[in-house]
Amino acid sequence: MTSLYLSNLMSDHSLIEKALVLIERQLQKKTKINFTALRTLFDFLWDYGDLCHNMKEEKVYFPLLLERGLPPSGPVGVMILEHEEERKFINLIKSQLDEASSGNIPADFHSNINSYIDLTKNHIWKENDILYPMGKRILTPDDEIFLNAEFRKIEKESLGEGAYLRYSTLLDAMEKESGGKVDLLASLSTEVINNMLDALPIELSFVDADDRVRYYNKMDGEKIFTRSLSVIGRTVQQCHPQKSVHLVNQIIEEMKAGKRDVATFWINFENKYVHISYYAVRNSAGEYQGCVEMVHDIKPYREIEGEKRLLDEN
Repeated sequence: MTSLYLSNLMSDHSLIEKALVLIERQLQKKTKINFTALRTLFDFLWDYGDLCHNMKEEKVYFPLLLERGLPPSGPVGVMILEHEEERKFINLIKSQLDEASSGNIPADFHSNINSYIDLTKNHIWKENDILYPMGKRILTPDDEIFLNAEFRKIEKESLGEGAYLRYSTLLDAMEKESGGKVDLLASLSTEVINNMLDALPIELSFVDADDRVRYYNKMDGEKIFTRSLSVIGRTVQQCHPQKSVHLVNQIIEEMKAGKRDVATFWINFENKYVHISYYAVRNSAGEYQGCVEMVHDIKPYREIEGEKRLLDEN
């Protein structure tokens, strides 16, 4: 389980990463760059990213890690140096924004921003995947209580109450203005997405907001519950035995009403122990878009004991 103080730091990172993506979107626009938006994003990276997030680390978290035995010349020292590099980039870029917005874009304007983004993305990865796990192994429960209290104090003193929520709301609004959520699947072909879903040891199907089946994976593969192309376009009620239709209707009605997001069942079926789950699919506004069904034989997992850390031989 992730500690509360780590959730705090990593949530900060998520906001910072979102701001970086929004900056990249501005630079990639075919129309005129919105310099007001860029200035707002770099103000956020300075105000929240540096004066709030980095201060949590430099004033409280890093000193505690050193006190608990991490060497000053190790990862902590590297992170502090990278914080300094980030500050230099932000100050430089903010000084260039006025000139760029007037139409006189400095020759190194884009390269400075891209260098800053690369630095910050790598910095976040090092902290999330290397430094934070190291810290978690050496910090005590009392240390965690101390960090949580100090982080709240720094947020309040630097930006006032509710800073995270204010900036999160701001970035959400800017994300919508710039074209909606980041689509990580946009760079993948439909073939790759289908093959990726077929490679999973689960059966997936999707029912849209009108209760009609629109997708299932493993179309040509072995399945626990037989499906054929004839189900596509049919209502989900038509695809279940009459005795269970009332349960299907209840699940969907509760999901549409916002009263339920998940429904789970497990049954013995043909020498398998089958776990069946239903998940509501909603857009960013919480509106119901459909339901995903996941079917999985969990019998092999019930027999697992101990740990496995080595790769099986071919």
